[in-house]
Amino acid sequence: MKTNKLIIAALLTSMSIGAGAQTSFDAAKLYEEELNGTARYVGMGGAMGALGSDPSVISHNPAGIGTYRKSDINTTLSFWGAETGTSPLATVNSPLNSGMFRYYSSNPKSGLHTNFDNFSVIFSGYDGSDSYMNFGLSYRKLQNMDREINYSDSYFDAQGDERWRDYNNHLENRLSSLDLNLSANFSDMLYLGWTVGFQFGKTNSNGFLYDFYPAGLRPGIADAEDIEAVDFGTDGVSRGWNMAFGMILRPVTPLRLGVAVKTPTYFKENLIYQDDVYAFDGQAKGVGADNEIDYKFISPWSIDLSAGITVAQTAIGIEYERHFTERSSLSVGGLNLVNQGTPDFQDYSVLKVGLEQNVKNLSFRVGYNYKSPSFKDGSYKFVKDTWFNGWVKDENGDDLMGRFDNQTDARRDAHYCTLGLGYCSKPDRDGTQFYFDMAYVFGRRYSDFNMNEYDEDMDIRYKYDTNKVMMTLGWNF
Repeated sequence: MKTNKLIIAALLTSMSIGAGAQTSFDAAKLYEEELNGTARYVGMGGAMGALGSDPSVISHNPAGIGTYRKSDINTTLSFWGAETGTSPLATVNSPLNSGMFRYYSSNPKSGLHTNFDNFSVIFSGYDGSDSYMNFGLSYRKLQNMDREINYSDSYFDAQGDERWRDYNNHLENRLSSLDLNLSANFSDMLYLGWTVGFQFGKTNSNGFLYDFYPAGLRPGIADAEDIEAVDFGTDGVSRGWNMAFGMILRPVTPLRLGVAVKTPTYFKENLIYQDDVYAFDGQAKGVGADNEIDYKFISPWSIDLSAGITVAQTAIGIEYERHFTERSSLSVGGLNLVNQGTPDFQDYSVLKVGLEQNVKNLSFRVGYNYKSPSFKDGSYKFVKDTWFNGWVKDENGDDLMGRFDNQTDARRDAHYCTLGLGYCSKPDRDGTQFYFDMAYVFGRRYSDFNMNEYDEDMDIRYKYDTNKVMMTLGWNF
């Protein structure tokens, strides 16, 4: 790839992508949910669908709000940091080989972030009767990712020229939900719940891709014979809504069994992306294309099965979710995009387990949360749809990609290990009381990045590690 090809690609892109560019990998950013909520919920690994009495279950099993016998208000603050690295680890001093490529990453760390994770109010209609209704309102961060992916490699191209590439991309994904709930308790044997959720998302990325063509050892930028570069960025704003229906059955006092169904989330997103192509040694600089698209993404149905056991001062929860992701769909202007969604996604599962031990005013918690991969093996960004993704040709008739960013973030498995500690002002949990909960969660999320440039393909597995401390302050009244 030479400088004039990049310039021609950029010019053709600006003329040919009236519809914009959108792929399964963009849509997946709207759907992924991290382990988040109150400190108690997180400390239990999220395994509270059948146990209830926590606002974070509001969209997983709405019937869990029906277990409240007192009104409640709480809020959560968190502090977290992250680190991104290749898996296995590849550094500049210890690079790895994959086929013709020799690659490494600087494995960057983020700074310390402070985040407002949750605010919830539950109004209980309990009046001492056998049956009553509750109403709940909850705001919760579903996803709050801030990470940097960087990558460098060296290899010999088809002409036998030694070549280097540097890639860097800073990604931010934000997704929040405002949930409204109505739930009922029938004689402490049957609980029913309904939740409607309104979701708000924002995605942002900015980065660069540099190609170096030196004659010998890699020189500085000023001395390179030929340098080509692309700066790229995306901004997306989304809105969506969904509903969930849940039930909890209590056949015997210690045991609760829960089931819930969540409808698809109906998203609308506006996506803007920009590619600026320039060359230090070429004659053109600042050649670029801005593109915008409005599209719809319908996430899958999901089902949630849960069980909770309470014996004396011990509570154990286990929960299983199944997300039918292959049934997702993307559309533009009412036209479904058959090459996006189903060809890349696969159904995935979430397993949650947690334990809480109460000792007088204190509660000790531990949990684990596992998510299986949501992308099929070998998924890649489909860019040969001329109308949709602006596939263009250079002056020699060779195919050139119309979108330069490499955001093929195919999510693999994710793991969360949690610890929690809580204090309640009344150990019998009766009467007006305040409570304070803390949780620590270590999360590890794997994903495959396709480091490709036109006809060159190589998947590199990255791991995204987060360390988070959460604090929830609440009041039962």
